[in-house]
Amino acid sequence: MAEVEASRTGPFVKLGILVLILAGGYLVARATPVGDYLTREGIGAAIDRLRGNAWAPVIFVAVYATATALAVPGAILTLAGGAVFGFWWGTLYNSIAANIGANAAFVIARSLGRDAVRRLIGKDSKVLNKLDGIVARHGFRGLLTLRLIPLVPFNALNFGSGLMPLKWRTYAVATLVGILPGTAIYTFFADALLQGSQEASRDALVRLILAGALLVLLSFLPAILKRLNVRLPGMSSVVVFLSTAVVSTAGLGVSGSQAHATAQELPDHTAFTGVLAEVVVEPRVDYAKLAGSDAGLRSYLAQLAATDPGAVANASHDDRLAFWINAYNACMLKRVIDNYPIRKAGGLQRIRNAAAGRPDNSVWQIRDVFTGAHCDVAGRERSQDEIEHEIVRPMGDPRIHFAVNCAAVSCPPLIARAYLGETLHKQLEERVGSFMSDSAHFAVTTEGDERTVHVNKVLDWFKEDFGDHAGVREFLAGYADGLQREALRDPGTKLDFIDYDWTLNDTPR
Repeated sequence: MAEVEASRTGPFVKLGILVLILAGGYLVARATPVGDYLTREGIGAAIDRLRGNAWAPVIFVAVYATATALAVPGAILTLAGGAVFGFWWGTLYNSIAANIGANAAFVIARSLGRDAVRRLIGKDSKVLNKLDGIVARHGFRGLLTLRLIPLVPFNALNFGSGLMPLKWRTYAVATLVGILPGTAIYTFFADALLQGSQEASRDALVRLILAGALLVLLSFLPAILKRLNVRLPGMSSVVVFLSTAVVSTAGLGVSGSQAHATAQELPDHTAFTGVLAEVVVEPRVDYAKLAGSDAGLRSYLAQLAATDPGAVANASHDDRLAFWINAYNACMLKRVIDNYPIRKAGGLQRIRNAAAGRPDNSVWQIRDVFTGAHCDVAGRERSQDEIEHEIVRPMGDPRIHFAVNCAAVSCPPLIARAYLGETLHKQLEERVGSFMSDSAHFAVTTEGDERTVHVNKVLDWFKEDFGDHAGVREFLAGYADGLQREALRDPGTKLDFIDYDWTLNDTPR
């Protein structure tokens, strides 16, 4: 008798638990500090906290998925994903989180509520039997349509699907495909809205208008289809096609540039000067201090990432060159602190470094340190080699080799301020002069009747930028005087290149 009673009451106990879960989600959203983050002001604070945090994607996905599983409204979280991560990454993280949460909600409803709801309605109910027939015939197409065209609130559809006789695999696939266009549009809207709030450029305004138009279209699509006498269950393929086209347009953006980059004019580099002033102790860098307080550097890197490639291309030669020198140096700092303290590499990389005599704390211990794309500048991820060899060097000024810093002791040092277009010539001249006055980089010695000019090996590696070794001599002679100039211009003077020390240019501990 007790077993029979338990079988009768068990489903209703589960239903009670389901109700408590939903009520708990509501209370979390309304009566706890968590709910504060679901307001416009709160989401702004959350965005600020997430930016620059290496764990931001994991934190965001976990919070979003949990909120969805508890039936907490997630639209504002979708917008937050676009604001924090941009269009492409934001769409990916939003989709992952929404799918995890939606499937969790389905499982919760299926496990706790389905049996009780069917008992309440009655197994012989004509309504229930009709519903079962509809689900059997149009389950995938119907759910996909409802996902693509938001006729039913997202959370209601998640839990409602769990109460229907719908296979989980059918639900999961329809949800995966169906929420992507809407997620992309909302993410694009958030990205465009953030762009519009940061600047007043024409492109930003057009992107914002386009995003708003896409949202309006998404909202009125059911009415449009009804006016056209289009039956929703059979419209899945058409809607998928239209939605894909819309998302493709959103992703391309108005200017055809990377959608996740918020266009802006060239940064004034003030933020980078502030970073350098704090950590550069010529000729070294306090990487421990920078790694412990990197908000300034991350903020400047965000400016570089958001810079419109068109703005860079249209800038003056000096502004463009200063931008890329600063980009190289800032990205090199990022490369170091992302791996600080530097550990000895393993495998084949360790063997190569040992054969080359590279120190244990050299940047060469970092995998693909110069060839790996790791730093977002002007719309896309770039490597150190791309910036130096494909962008900076082709600009034709050999003085850049006295300004870009590869985080090694033998590299011409960083200075405690950023390079600026209006002062670039003066700054580069100062860097060459400093190089000439430092015996670690340049010296002239005499032994008997033989004179030798000792020069940093970096000028040997990039001798073609100076016109071969003869060009190196003539270039340096232009900054020398007296005996040094005479030695450089004397064909009988030996040219010797100083061994390069790849030890990290860290401040002593």
